[in-house]
Amino acid sequence: MVIKVIRDRSPTFLHGVIMSTHYTERRRPGIAKFYDNSRGKVGKHRLGNRLNEMDRLPEWYDKALTDHQIRTLLKDSLNFDYRPV
Repeated sequence: MVIKVIRDRSPTFLHGVIMSTHYTERRRPGIAKFYDNSRGKVGKHRLGNRLNEMDRLPEWYDKALTDHQIRTLLKDSLNFDYRPV
């Protein structure tokens, strides 16, 4: 959902919340990082403060990904292997 909001820039309020904790490094421009902007318990559960795991994904920032490409990226990086028992 976060990748789609950043890609489409809508809804604008949610995009602003997400981008308020967003930064990239010059050495690794394709990797977006998010920092925890909460101090204490208040604001800890806001979406913008819960995106620390997004840097585990491969380079997805600054790419025009389709919905299918986002699904396969998530399945590959999170190891959603379905094997019938």
